[in-house]
Amino acid sequence: MRFPSRSANLIVHGFALAHVAIAALIINQGSDPGIYLTILTIAMIVILARMNEYPLDVTAALTLVCILGGFFMGTKGAELFSDYVGATETNAQLFTTVLVTEILGWITYFIVRRTQKKD
Repeated sequence: MRFPSRSANLIVHGFALAHVAIAALIINQGSDPGIYLTILTIAMIVILARMNEYPLDVTAALTLVCILGGFFMGTKGAELFSDYVGATETNAQLFTTVLVTEILGWITYFIVRRTQKKD
């Protein structure tokens, strides 16, 4: 079994931190962070794909699927988290932002990672 590289860990966890920081700043200003989170997610996916020399056309398709899935998981996840855990709307959004970013990052990594060459 091959474990994720250190750079993959830094990228995924770093983008999760960036997502939650941006979301917290924008939500506290009373605005919707959706467009900023989308841009950050696209950047994370493209960086992971290019790092592993994944084809650009397939990266674009993967990005589209991840963005749509992330939107759905983020909005519904925050609602469920708020309803079942009793968290405030802001806390639910921030928790879901981190969770969805990590999920999308690792799904992307495991799809695009280079196969290990066998000698």
